[in-house]
Parts: sequence; structure tokens; C-alpha cells
Amino acid sequence: MFRANRVLALSGALLAGFAVPAGAQEAAAAAGPTCDVQQMAPTPLAKAAITRNRVVSAKTPADALKDVRDGLKEVFNKGTAENPLGRDFVAAQFLILAVEFGGETLLNGDLNFPGDKKASIDLLVSADSLLDIIEAAKPDCLEETTQWREYKPYAKRIELAYTALQANQLDSAEYSANRALIMSDRAPQAYDVLWRIAAAKDDAASQVKYLQLTVDKLAGDTATTRTRANLMFNLGRVQQEMAEKASGAEKAALYKGADKAYAQVVMEYPASQEAPFAVNGISVAWAMTEDSSSAVALLGSTEPMLDKFSDMALGQLGFIAIRLNNTPAAARVFKAASEVNPYFRDYLYNYAATLFDLKQTTEMLPVVGRLLALDPSNPDNVLLYAYAYKGMADGATNEALKKAYTDSAVAYSTKSDGMKTKVTFTDFDRAIASTTLSGEIENRGNAARTFTVEFEFVDRTGAVIDTQSVTVGPVEANSMGTFKVVAAKGGVAGVRYAPIP
Repeated sequence: MFRANRVLALSGALLAGFAVPAGAQEAAAAAGPTCDVQQMAPTPLAKAAITRNRVVSAKTPADALKDVRDGLKEVFNKGTAENPLGRDFVAAQFLILAVEFGGETLLNGDLNFPGDKKASIDLLVSADSLLDIIEAAKPDCLEETTQWREYKPYAKRIELAYTALQANQLDSAEYSANRALIMSDRAPQAYDVLWRIAAAKDDAASQVKYLQLTVDKLAGDTATTRTRANLMFNLGRVQQEMAEKASGAEKAALYKGADKAYAQVVMEYPASQEAPFAVNGISVAWAMTEDSSSAVALLGSTEPMLDKFSDMALGQLGFIAIRLNNTPAAARVFKAASEVNPYFRDYLYNYAATLFDLKQTTEMLPVVGRLLALDPSNPDNVLLYAYAYKGMADGATNEALKKAYTDSAVAYSTKSDGMKTKVTFTDFDRAIASTTLSGEIENRGNAARTFTVEFEFVDRTGAVIDTQSVTVGPVEANSMGTFKVVAAKGGVAGVRYAPIP
């Protein structure tokens, strides 16, 4: 089972590599397929482009900085004034390249940059300002400017931020993250660092702010969907925890924010490990606020996509439908859950019970049969047969059939009442690497008994993954004993056992 406080890392997924922007690879290349800023004219810019490529391949920092100076000299040649956007774009590229070899702060004179030669220049700030000009004038250049914004200086700051965060050097991590944000406020990594810092400082409001930004910036990135679902769930969790400590309008607003994040998880990532817990989070918020609107909206939204959910998410949706007294929806959801996972007894029991409420008692029979094949020593399951036949008798018009159905109902009711043992499952924890089953065995007889049960842990095909035997007792008459068995295996869908004599 996924743990609600588990948070996936973002850094590993997003720091795999930062490619050299195309403009720095080929001096003869035009600006790009959609960006019409000319970076190769007039002639001084063409010369600068050749020099720019030398910076990338320089053997020493000194050689690289010399090439930067030579390139910027061409960039700020008077002739380039006729192409100010091209000049500014190429100048920004040189400043970004210079960071790798000379640091983030240099003197204007070190770079042949206009202004007081002894004045210092923050390369990140200056490059950002120049790129802002390009993006404002030519929105179609955003893809190319983004490549430069997220080039090595940005990557290095992000790497430093995560390293400092792991070492619990929060001030250093925050500084590096904010420096990275100068270059790119559209990438998610810096916000990811900042929300984790806020969590370490127990600053819940900042957690929500930066978690939301991280989630928003990750939208559309198919390589990080697993992480985005996890962070989106934690966005809901943090707001829910804040709501539990708040009051009045603030409490309601926080629960609403949690509901929104949870619903987003469910709708965007229905098969994720987080989805069942997101559904449960909406249910909890409903209980705390007595406002069922989010639950109603969720149930309606998920109706057309039930085939997309895991069985655990469907189980949680089914319980919401029951709480809303929407029996038809509950029946559909539990049917879907039992089709995804035919070996989880609760889905079958609830499906059968909702069919009874809908007076679809004939349809109950195969469902109850499947339930008893898994959980045969629970009188409540046998009683479902009695309910089914009673409903069939009530609807029969043929007297012979009515009598036969009534006789079956009485027989199964009598059998249920006469069963001397009742097995009940109280907890079924399906973790990634292990599965834990807890429960009770009730001795409904007149003398103390010891019970031995062998449980088969099965996957969704019914194949046995593991078997665990448990002995309970002696259990006194009309008393209960408890049991707990653990299978050191993951991938378990359900359990079954042979009837207790």
C-alpha cells in the first residue's frame, strides 16, 4: 500500500542532462524553425557566432573567457545596432557561456561589456534581462530562449540546491534555488527545492505555494507523470493537514484546496498509486466539512472512466457512492472493481449487497458464489444467498417457483444461523513487497476450539503467490480470537481459504 507521507524525488528525473542549445553548436544555423530573430547578420554577429562556438570547445577557462571577450566585442560593434534583437540574443548567450568559466559575477571590462569597465555585472541577471527582451518582442522564440535559460548555469545551480538540501543546508539550498529562478521561472526544479525547504522549516503556507508551482510547471511533461501525481497528492495532503489545525473560513478554504488537488490526481492519474488515497482524502474532507459537493462532483466525473482506475481506487469510489446513497453508482463501481480484481472479497460483498438493494436478486447468485469461494466461513456471506432467493421469491409469479425460492431462502438463512465459526477480515494491507492480513475467528459453538486456517495469497489471475497457515486458540465458546499473517510477497490481489469444518 502506498504511504500517504511518502514523497517522490524530482531531481533525479530532471537532472539527467542539459543539452547545448542549437545556436551554440552550429554558427551557420539560423535562429530556429519558428524564431525569426536573425543571429547571423549583420557581419559582426556572424563573426560573433563563430567565436561563440570556440567558447564551447575551449580547452581552458582562460581561453574560453578570451573568446567571450572577443565575441562580445563583435556583438557590440556599432553595426549591430541595425539588429538590436539579434545583438541582445547573442549577447545573452555569451553571458551564459561565460558563467561556466568565470563565475556568475565579473567586471564589464573582463567581458568587453558596455558601461563602466570596473563595474561588476551579475551575468545571470543581465542574461535574464536580455532574454526577457527577446521573449517580449518574439514570443515564438520561447523554445529557443528556454534552452539557453536552462543551460549549464541553471543546471549547476539546481544541482547545488539539491545537494545542499540533502545535507540539510537549507539557506544554501534556498540561495541556489533562487539564483536558478533568475534564469528560469518556468522550469519546475527550483520550486521543487523551495517547497522541500518549506517542509523542513514547517512552513505550511510556503509548502502549498511552491508545491502548486512545481505541479503546474510539470504539466505536460510525460517523463515525470509518476512524480507529478505524487507531488499533486502531497499538495492535497499538506492543505488537509493545515485545515485540521485551522478554523472558520480558512479551514473551509484549505479543505477546498485539498479537494481540488485530490480530484486532479484522480482525474489525471486514475491508475496511480496515489489515486485511492486521493479519493479517500475527498471523503475525509467531506466528513470534516459536511459538504458533499466535491464527492458528488467526483463520482459524476469518474463515471465514464471507471475502466481506467485501479481496484483500490474503485473501492474507495464505491464507498463514496454508498455514503451518497447512490446505489446504482455503487453497484457499477463495485462491479468494475470486482472485474479488475476478482479476488478481493469486499468488492464482491458490496456488489452483491447493492444488487439486492436494486432488487436485481437473480444477478446476485454468481457474485455470492464467487464470494463464498474466497471466504466460505463467514455466515454473512451465506446470508446473501438467503436475501437473493427471498428477493426472487417476492418477484416470482409462478407459485411453484415462488415456493422453491422461498425454501432456498429459508435453507440458506438456517445454514447461516447454524454455522459454528465466523471468519472476519479486519485489515488487508497490500504493500509493494509484502501483504498483511489481520482478522478474527469467532467460536459460535458451545465448547472451546482451536482453529487452523491456511490462507492462499493470490494474484489477479488466481495464481497462488504464497501460502500462510495460522492457528488460533483455544477460543472459548461464544468468544473471538485474532490472527495476523504476513506474506513476504507483493502483487497480491486477494486471499482465499478452505471452509473451516
